[in-house]
Amino acid sequence: MRVSLDLELKDEPGQLLLALEPIARHSGNVISIIHLREEEKLRAGYATVHFTIDVPDKGCLERIVEELEERGVRVTKLGEVTKKSKLTLLMIGHVVDTDLRDTIDRINELEGVMVSDLSLAMPHPEKESSAIVDIEVSAGVDRHRLMERVYAIAKEKDLEIVRSLEV
Repeated sequence: MRVSLDLELKDEPGQLLLALEPIARHSGNVISIIHLREEEKLRAGYATVHFTIDVPDKGCLERIVEELEERGVRVTKLGEVTKKSKLTLLMIGHVVDTDLRDTIDRINELEGVMVSDLSLAMPHPEKESSAIVDIEVSAGVDRHRLMERVYAIAKEKDLEIVRSLEV
């Protein structure tokens, strides 16, 4: 299960390692770390660090939190991260000439949707190109509405869409 944690660490060397050790010891896998150096907390001698981790189960998470607190690390936020899934599309046509950036921005306008990766094949500037587009979709997003948006953009730009089967 994917979990987010906000920890307040003393703003001194070695504190990040102090927080990482219990995560590793109790089967946690770090997905991301964001160091938030907020001025008012720095003055108080602390820095907030946002972690996203994967843990096998709630028991492992409880052991991680317990050990962090035993080490003097403040756990200020704890919550399960909204599950996301991936949707892969193949766009064929004049993908670049029809303003690829606009296409991405218009897909990203839907709440809970983000183009996360793109692989472009452009054999010649005068010929059609193709793009494999990975879209992260948050839980609860209406996939039918998302695909309606993608197909409308494709129709307007004279692009063909081949979608993955998981939709």
